[in-house]
Amino acid sequence: MTHVLSLIVENHEGVLSRIARLFDGRDYKLESLMTAATDEPETSRMTLVVSGALAAVDKVEKQLRKLIDVIEVDVVHDVAAI
Repeated sequence: MTHVLSLIVENHEGVLSRIARLFDGRDYKLESLMTAATDEPETSRMTLVVSGALAAVDKVEKQLRKLIDVIEVDVVHDVAAI
């Protein structure tokens, strides 16, 4: 099953690699990663598509929240979006 996570992160070097390293050798798989600018130049939005069990996605959400560069984490649950 796939899950979508939406993150607001600090916009500086190394953030992407720290987030991608969370997926190395774990029981969930990073299917897609997209980064975009926000209205504020010091932050970026990242959208991750992760496959794995719900328990594994909960685990990655908690690990993402621990990273100092991550400001906000939202798991998108079956909502209509454009």
